[in-house]
Amino acid sequence: MTTSSAALPAIELDPVAKARELTEYVRSLAPEIEASRRIPAELVDALARAGLFHLLVPKSLGGGEVHPVTAAQVVEELAFADGSTGWCVMLAHQTSGFAGLIPEEHAREIWGNGGIVAGTARPIGRAVVTDVPARGYMVSGRWPFASGSSHATWFGGECVVYDGDAPRKDATGNDVTRMCLVPREAVTIHDTWHTMGLRGTASHDFSMEPTFVPEGKAFPMIGGVPAHPWRLYRAMPLLFINHGSHSLGIGRAAVAEAKELMRTKIGWGTDKPLREQARMQLVLAEAVALVESARCFLYDSANTLWDAPEEEIEVRTLDRSHVRLANNHAATASLRAVDQLHSALGTTSIFTKSPLDRQFRDIHTAAAHVMVGPVSNEAAGRVELGLEPGFPFF
Repeated sequence: MTTSSAALPAIELDPVAKARELTEYVRSLAPEIEASRRIPAELVDALARAGLFHLLVPKSLGGGEVHPVTAAQVVEELAFADGSTGWCVMLAHQTSGFAGLIPEEHAREIWGNGGIVAGTARPIGRAVVTDVPARGYMVSGRWPFASGSSHATWFGGECVVYDGDAPRKDATGNDVTRMCLVPREAVTIHDTWHTMGLRGTASHDFSMEPTFVPEGKAFPMIGGVPAHPWRLYRAMPLLFINHGSHSLGIGRAAVAEAKELMRTKIGWGTDKPLREQARMQLVLAEAVALVESARCFLYDSANTLWDAPEEEIEVRTLDRSHVRLANNHAATASLRAVDQLHSALGTTSIFTKSPLDRQFRDIHTAAAHVMVGPVSNEAAGRVELGLEPGFPFF
């Protein structure tokens, strides 16, 4: 991950197939990932060698520049094996979107060398405008939820811009903000990620003392002009569909685990396996329907937006809204499926040795993220009613 762009691994012709090939290896490491609260270095290297961290990086920077549905399906396959691994690749994909929002020379310095970015899109840092040593900002602050902090090579913290001691305001009176990118050596990581689920994501806090960030490595998260022509940067809802696909992966894994348990576990008071019970058959069928129907909605809506004519992709408001709605639905439907299976299998699923226990904890932790929260559904409802969404990335 510190090699030159010429040495970056070639992206697999079929990244989804490569992710599937890694499934058993990832699953074998899941207990270690859970216990150590990080992705082990050998797995990070395997993912990097396969190019799976860089699928949404432009080809001009050595990345895959793949269809966003392909990238989302990679996350789904990895989350099927382990929720934390899928989550870390998901966040690397999303922060790859930054590559299209900054000048190429700076993007090449970060992603052209195989960089992986962790960070937080929350403007709680401070970026003071400066001309010394060059035009840019002196950035300081502390940010939570830096998923992948154990292996990230760059960090991004969103800041309010200050002119001296006064926050800069835009024409509407709101604070002007910038996401600011700094190398790993500029930050201090604080061990704060002690959670119910997704324990292996190392989503710790990070902080930095006043650090110079050149203007070219600072950009607005909302309303900026893409610096790269790839259509993904004009269809930003597609950058976030891997939240939904991550949940689908966990949902599918829970279905697979439940099938195996129902096949082998003998029901109480009988000599027959659980699969012979109508109640179990019903719960399983409903879980499959929840996950598979949500999967179709997510990928169909994403393909519809991606296939829109070039000149229409930024104004297809309803199509963009459907992508966000489908993303949320994939998360909530998968959570419901896992809950039903976890409950139906009773005491079998409450022990930490059970994959269902981890899948239950992981998907509930994932569902707390703002990108699949109710505000997105509210915004989608406003669009359906002909109103403005009032939410970013629509």
